[in-house]
Amino acid sequence: MKWVVKNSKPEKADAQALVVFVNKEGQFATPFAALDGASKGVFAAWQEKKYFAAEAGEAAVFHDVPGVEAECVVVCTVDDDYRKLTQAGQQIVKLARQHEWKKVALTLPEAIVPYSDALAILARALGKADYVFDRFKSGEKKAPVKTAWQWLVGDKKAAEETLRWVDAWVAGTYLTRELGDLPPNVCNPAYLGDRAKQLAEEQDAITAKVLKRKDIEALGMGALLGVAQGSHADPRFIIMEYKPKKAVNARPVVLVGKGVTFDTGGISLKPADGMDLMKYDMGGAAAVFGTLAGLCAAQAAVHVVALIPAVENMPGGNATRPGDILTSMSGKTIEIINTDAEGRLILCDALTYAERYEPLAVIDMATLTGACVIALGSVRAGLMGNDEALVDGLFQAGEAARDLVWKMPLDSGYREMMKSSFADFVNASSVREAGTLTAGAFLGAFAEKYPWAHLDIAGVAWGRGAEKGGTGRPVGLLLEYFRRLVA
Repeated sequence: MKWVVKNSKPEKADAQALVVFVNKEGQFATPFAALDGASKGVFAAWQEKKYFAAEAGEAAVFHDVPGVEAECVVVCTVDDDYRKLTQAGQQIVKLARQHEWKKVALTLPEAIVPYSDALAILARALGKADYVFDRFKSGEKKAPVKTAWQWLVGDKKAAEETLRWVDAWVAGTYLTRELGDLPPNVCNPAYLGDRAKQLAEEQDAITAKVLKRKDIEALGMGALLGVAQGSHADPRFIIMEYKPKKAVNARPVVLVGKGVTFDTGGISLKPADGMDLMKYDMGGAAAVFGTLAGLCAAQAAVHVVALIPAVENMPGGNATRPGDILTSMSGKTIEIINTDAEGRLILCDALTYAERYEPLAVIDMATLTGACVIALGSVRAGLMGNDEALVDGLFQAGEAARDLVWKMPLDSGYREMMKSSFADFVNASSVREAGTLTAGAFLGAFAEKYPWAHLDIAGVAWGRGAEKGGTGRPVGLLLEYFRRLVA
């Protein structure tokens, strides 16, 4: 998106539309109060007539306002819920598209909202709403008008730094959403490997290596190969490294992303209802791609390694069966109880591979369990790990970025529930309770040699219903975590 930061007065803004804010109690934001003075009280008069939107998050448009150089003024009603400010931002983009505005000037809701990061909230809302995925729609496509967004702020330098990281967030979430929204007959393991190579070609700070089946077999990744063996699509193990000059950490932070490009459940077949959404079962991998793209956009001085095990989970004559026993890269053996508990199998081999980097920390992310959706819904992702400082750092980053997570326990009893009568572990507990925690405990058994955290993003990686599509989460959390690490 195109941002411009200016110090000009709202009434002098050179734009087709000027955006100002009011709360439900009728209090004008500071810039709006000044604008009302410039217009000789016309807005106060309109307020008395209840011309403004009554509901928070909604907007009203006024044309040819006296004393205002912009062609129209957009008055957005907000309250102390940041989600309503986000909704207002999305409404602004909708209006800009509808009216084909090429220049929009935005003030901030100073003095009427309690949060200090209103600029970041609004800018991310604009960025989120501006994303369009119409690659597979037929017919003539009309390119939307490119809007230049002018921010009218007092502290220009601080605003530009905030927008630099918003730009990184936009770059990262767009790539994450695009990869998730692609159909699974396009976005398969080989495609993810090709995109990794493409990203490395585009970015000097990134290198990429893509391992194919023979290489994966040579590493002894029996758990990953067990998931892949029912599909005609060969697996990939993708390694990317982001290593800019003067990185603040000599030992890398390793990101691991679950890359099941389509999940039927395998022999333990899923029900048909909603199975189309299983193209998003590579949401963890997509978020790893997006985080690297965001770090490149921000030119962040942090050393990061990305590991993506990419497979399809399909039924077939050669597919893994319940009762089979697989040998992981670590040498630990796993009895298969449910072939739909496949994500932890590909992740455990990647977590073992991560040991060779002697990492500062390892963070894995996966659309792992339906139990997490039941527990936390689509508001917060699940967070657990073996290192309190790492888990706390991710939690605080999520709060700051408003990409929310919730800390969950990993008591030793949950790992006990994953013991097998015939192997070292089962891949799914025989009881339904604590599904998110037993899955995390299973992963923790393969992540004992470094600080590790696990993000279960099953509830937050994609929207449903009218909001169907990738969300880009948890790229915002991860970029904030790395921003703090650099700082």
